[in-house]
This record gives sequence, C-alpha cells and structure tokens, in this order.
Amino acid sequence: MADSPAAAIHGRFGSTRPGHRPSRLGWWGALGWPGGFWRGAREGLSWRRCIAQGPGPFFPLQESGAVLVDVPFKVGALYHRRDEIHARFGGQRQGGISTPKDSPVVILFTGEAGATHGYHDFWDDDGLLHYFGEGQAGDMAYSGGNRAILNHDVNGKALLLFQMMGKGQPYRFLGEFQLAAAPYEMHGVPDTRGNPRKALVFPLRPVLHEVTPFEAAHVGEAANDGLEPDDTVGLRLGEVRKKQSLFRRRLIGVEKECRLTGVRDLRFLRASHIKPWAECGTAAERVDGHNGLLLTPTADLLFDRGWITFEDKGALVPSQLLPDDVVKRIGFSVRSGRKCGAFTPQQNLYLEYHRNQVFEKKLARSDDPVATLMETLDTQPGYPGR
Repeated sequence: MADSPAAAIHGRFGSTRPGHRPSRLGWWGALGWPGGFWRGAREGLSWRRCIAQGPGPFFPLQESGAVLVDVPFKVGALYHRRDEIHARFGGQRQGGISTPKDSPVVILFTGEAGATHGYHDFWDDDGLLHYFGEGQAGDMAYSGGNRAILNHDVNGKALLLFQMMGKGQPYRFLGEFQLAAAPYEMHGVPDTRGNPRKALVFPLRPVLHEVTPFEAAHVGEAANDGLEPDDTVGLRLGEVRKKQSLFRRRLIGVEKECRLTGVRDLRFLRASHIKPWAECGTAAERVDGHNGLLLTPTADLLFDRGWITFEDKGALVPSQLLPDDVVKRIGFSVRSGRKCGAFTPQQNLYLEYHRNQVFEKKLARSDDPVATLMETLDTQPGYPGR
C-alpha cells in the first residue's frame, strides 16, 4: 500500500505536527547528510546538484534536473503571464500554482490578490518564504499544485516564483526557490467564503540567498552599526548583507514601484530605508519591509539626503533649498504637493521620523550640501547633467 502524504513527508523531513518546523539538522538528515552530500562533492558536482538529489543514497543528477534548468527570466524583471511565462513553459494560465506537464518547472505566484482566499505569504527572520498552498474553499490537501511543490525535487522540477503586480499587469520574477523544510498546517485560516479551514504552508528557500537585482546599495556604510565592535569585519559584513537581503525581500511585498518615476523593474531600483539603518533602534526596524521605499538611484539620493520627504497621505514635500537647476533637469516632478500614493499605517510611523529627523536635517550637518548634491548627481544614472 502506498504511503500517505503525511507518512511520506515524515519520512523525508521529520515531524509534521501542525505548526511545527523541523530543525535544519532534520532537513539535512532527510537529504542523506552528510554521506550523500560529500559523495556528490567528491564527484565534482555543485552543492546545489548534491542537495537537489533529495533523500537517500547519492546518485548524480541528470542535466534535466530541476536546479539545472535554464531559466530564461531575469530576477527583478517583469514578464507577461500568457505571452512570456506560459508561452515558454506551458501550464495553467490561471490560479496561484501552475504545473506544466512537459516542462521541468512548477510556477508559483504570490501577491495581495491571494488574501481574498486566505493566503498570506510571509518571510521569516531566517530568510525563508512561507508560501501558502492552493485551495480556495475547505481544507487544503496534498493534491494538484500542493503535491507538485512537495515533490518538486523528486520530480526534477524547479520552483519559479513570480509576484503579482495588479490586474492586467506583468509579473515580477523573484527567482528560483527550493523546499527548505517540511510543509506544516495552519488552522483557522479563512477560505474564500470566510469559513475557517486548514491551510498548508511550504517553507521555501531562495536558491540565490541575496536579492541581487537591486541597483548597488552602500553595504559598507551600514557595516559599522548594530554589531559589537570586537566582531570581525567579515562577520559584520555578512550579518549586514543577510539583514539587508531580508529587508529587501520584505520591502517588495509592500512597495511595487518607485513612487516618483513609476519604475518597477528591480534592476533599476534601490531599497531605501525610511528611518535610516544606522538610526534604527532595533533589529526588527532594520528588516521591517514597511520601513522602506523602492526608489530609482536619483530619487533615493534626494530622499536619503533629506532633500525631499512625504506626508502620510502621499503628498511630496521638497526642500526649499533644492536648487532650481536640479528641479529642471532631474527628470521627474518634485513639485510640492504632488500625489505619490498613500502609505500604510506602519510606513507613516517611519515617515514621521524622516520628516522630523532626516528631512533638511542632514543638509544642515553638511558643509556644502548643494555642492555635494550636484557632484553626486553627475554620477547618477538617468540624470541628464548640465
């Protein structure tokens, strides 16, 4: 008799008690750690190929294995679901999980639209995405797309994640993911009709641990803050990068585009803290997605240096000290009172700090803020210069 889904999960990952996540040791054990991993490493295979082999003794993966799929999408870029995603891989063109029969991928979609069905995907502090399974009414079951996620490694399928950007809008590619631990049950989650039910949640780990598409951030500037001074530089930088990566991943679930230019492609945006990293009172503030904006490099410069800020309802507030030449040549409107979209209540708390402690305050601490602004803008992409 075939094993039940619960028994199969228990055998691969360890305990599946509702709400329980097995330790990382349990996950490595399910993969045949350490013997299978090191046997693969001795064969010259990458750790991704070794890990993706799955439970049991090690056997080399074929070139069609999930982690070796040639993904034709750029992380952070935008793609139309029908004409670019499904035209390439096939699969169902509606729903949150698409399972192309003849392609080596399972395609996942995340976004606020899922909230109507009780889906609330979220990132934990360890950098795992907790992805809710499919099923609009009644208890979720290990069938269809849910089974496809559970068995993606065994079936040689890569998990590709896309973010919904709004009805009729293209989708943002967030990268390739892997099942990192046993799925767990969450009870009392409302379905489409509002009735409580059992939901299945899949802890997913990004194959690329850092969010790389963003326009270069100033990692070094933040490395001196928040850690003990006797820590090594390497440790500080590693911890900062980990926290910044988590902040960026949470931010893109709050903000979709630059509010001043409308740019949505992450490759041309910066993840900007509203309350500066160095001034955050807790680690939670530093990784809070609501403590941030997605901005193009020039817009980020103006906001970070205190040349502009926002009111709670989204009205732009430029500094009276902003040079007329910059206003004319910067490439987007910095008109006072320009409507840039409302903020969340959590963002408003950070914006109050920005208005009181950053806006024009940094300018007062600079010896020659206008000269610094002009020199910096000359090096910014998209600024036409003189």
